[in-house]
Amino acid sequence: KSAAKCMKESGFINYFGMQRFGKFHDTHLVGVAILKGDFEMACDIIMRIKEHENEKCIATREKWANRFAGVDMEDDSSVKDAEMKCAKVLSRELGRFMNCETSIVCSLSRTPRDYKKAFGSIAKHMRSMFLHAYQSYIWNKAASHRIADGGGKEVRVGDLVLVQDSGLADGGNGTSGLKGKAVKEVSQDDVEMCKYSITDVVLPLAGSKIVYPTDSTGDIYEDVLAEDGLTKQDFENIKDRELAVGGDYRKVICKPSDVDYEIKLYNDPLQPLIKTDLMNVHNASLECVDVTSDDATLVDKSDEDGRKLVGMVIGFTLPPSAYATIALRELMRRPTSSQYQTELLLEGDCEGNVGKTNKSE
Repeated sequence: KSAAKCMKESGFINYFGMQRFGKFHDTHLVGVAILKGDFEMACDIIMRIKEHENEKCIATREKWANRFAGVDMEDDSSVKDAEMKCAKVLSRELGRFMNCETSIVCSLSRTPRDYKKAFGSIAKHMRSMFLHAYQSYIWNKAASHRIADGGGKEVRVGDLVLVQDSGLADGGNGTSGLKGKAVKEVSQDDVEMCKYSITDVVLPLAGSKIVYPTDSTGDIYEDVLAEDGLTKQDFENIKDRELAVGGDYRKVICKPSDVDYEIKLYNDPLQPLIKTDLMNVHNASLECVDVTSDDATLVDKSDEDGRKLVGMVIGFTLPPSAYATIALRELMRRPTSSQYQTELLLEGDCEGNVGKTNKSE
């Protein structure tokens, strides 16, 4: 109850969700390579062997990784020939949903070793996705620092707040993009007058046209970039207009609206906690007890009703560009990764086996 009330009253840190970083959580690394102008590395990250793929995909990626086996790397003609032959074979073996990989090998089968051209053959929206993933990675790091250093309830001097945010109807970009947006730095007078709240505070997505905070959070941007061998200037040095990123601003705290929740006790982990359409048709009842309004502890109620499992049914409305997965992660204080979810148990201690596979290895 306290967690749901906290989310309703205070909101949650508006992190970008894990899906932003792709199935294998490496799309931001491709973004780093693009900013460095290292398109060979960008293609390599996309093509390299991934964990938890099926055997066919792994075998295909291994062929690519070993394409130069036994080839004299000093002989440019032999190297190109080996890559061309491998790329032609792989173009027929890659899975139907491996679009980026297919674009790369099809290009290299015609012009081997031209990795910039190969990367450019990927659909525009996919190429931009890699840079957006890196922007999101930096933003998440900066948001963590801002909350750890300045708290999640008060505005402080040096914060950035949006003073203009025009929608599409008013000539702005809507939910993403800089057009129609303007920020200002919070002053001491603003703090003393309580002019802004924490829900007004924004952090920039790194780019060539944004303003960075001047406090310690601004230093985090430089630190994260430096760790990856980059600077802010690298965003301005992108010469490909299709890849250029001006940046954007994103609110640090997201406060959901229409938050409503119920606490329920039940026994069967497969038992629905809300009525399905079929249950309504057959006038079937739910095999659970709603204890939302009870003052007794859940342990007491569980013993009293003989039901051992506790569940929550929650509903809320989020603004555009906020992630429901992050809202639920912050609510439950549990990871949302697919690996974690697949290790959960239906019965007993649902987290009883999490991590045991890794520990045994």
